[in-house]
Amino acid sequence: MKGLITVCSECGTKTELQEITIEFERKGVRAAMSGIPAMVCPNCGEQYVPGDIAGDVIDIVSLIIDETEELLKRTEARRRKLLLDWPAIPPKRLELALIS
Repeated sequence: MKGLITVCSECGTKTELQEITIEFERKGVRAAMSGIPAMVCPNCGEQYVPGDIAGDVIDIVSLIIDETEELLKRTEARRRKLLLDWPAIPPKRLELALIS
């Protein structure tokens, strides 16, 4: 395949095509995307995601994080109002997990 890194730049071992998971955190929102094709060094674990795939992953995750942040802000505002009306409810941090 054209453009794939077939030799690890860290240790010189031949890389293998695998699916990996990448975790992201931005603006207090964490996300993970799995099933990403990448060339991986079996010796040192270095991972190489092709540029076009990396760009798509970053675009998708950025959009999801931005939308999740807005959703959490709206939900937190409603939650705070509810806590004013029902003070016996203990405060907790809101979390959203995206699973496919």
